[in-house]
Amino acid sequence: MEVIAEYLPIDHRYQLGILDISLLLSVVEEYGLDADSLLNHAGLSDIDWHSQESHISYSDKLLLFHYVQKYFPNIGLGLLLGERAALSHFGILGYAVLSSRTVFEAIKAGFKYLDLNGPVFSVRVSRDDDTASIEIENDLEIGELLPFCTEYFFSSITSLFLELTGQQLVLQKLELPYPKPDYATHYADRFRCNVIFEQPRCVLTFKAHVMDLQLASHNSDLLSTYLHSCESVMAVLQSPTRLSNQIKALLYQSVGVFPSIDDIAVQHGCSVRTLRRLLTQEYTSYRELVDEVRFELSKEFLVRTHLTIEEIAFRLGYSDSANFRRSFKRWSGKAPSCFRAL
Repeated sequence: MEVIAEYLPIDHRYQLGILDISLLLSVVEEYGLDADSLLNHAGLSDIDWHSQESHISYSDKLLLFHYVQKYFPNIGLGLLLGERAALSHFGILGYAVLSSRTVFEAIKAGFKYLDLNGPVFSVRVSRDDDTASIEIENDLEIGELLPFCTEYFFSSITSLFLELTGQQLVLQKLELPYPKPDYATHYADRFRCNVIFEQPRCVLTFKAHVMDLQLASHNSDLLSTYLHSCESVMAVLQSPTRLSNQIKALLYQSVGVFPSIDDIAVQHGCSVRTLRRLLTQEYTSYRELVDEVRFELSKEFLVRTHLTIEEIAFRLGYSDSANFRRSFKRWSGKAPSCFRAL
């Protein structure tokens, strides 16, 4: 058996994107629960779940999952959420996956940088002759959340495969380590395969040939840029103790829709004045951090892609290309077009 990709859970300290939480809260509101009241009861009232600029800690995300499970224990909520999952929920990592050449390469890229949007358990993708498998292990002992998180993960896999290839992922078997829930028929409807509960492993199997499928969305220029950006975020996350590095990690994951300094201060539990003072102690400022991230991304787009200056400006959050041109010349001493021509 060949192990194609493997992932281990990230540290609970890291900040994660809010998009999957926004999806979660949108769905629970459809079932009559007020999302803001839920956040308030969970002690997470500061989260603006309507804004894609917001972030949430890993542990707070688990806490919110617990609260939702109390309200919806027997409807297969994880299955419903996964059914609506899209690559856009994974930020720049999702764009990298979408730009890959084949399903196999998308898996490799996704798992290499999965720390950016990691699940709450270990994941291993393997290939054995004509059969491939995705196996998860409950390393963090998430207890009663295991069914919900497993449903969400595997249901998302089928949705993302459909988005990538335009085809349904035909599954052979799904083995699960927990007892059969009251809504077990929802599993059959969602996965359309043999689902077996109370097994020693948690594994999804399918035909291996689907990993060789070509992706119509493949773009080698953009893939190179997105992978480089993923590397930048990973480098920042590897040194999480400095406040400036934590903020840069958030900025890289925002993909141009940068949070305000007020939002950053709220996320770090301090006033804007205190945040500015702490950054001054690290010989930088919030504006300088935004400029650093924009400059790095703009260089990548100019060198590695054929995007127009206007398109690059838009991706970096500028209202017009003239402002971007002025900023780039201030950073590099050259106009964007001259830099690209070097």
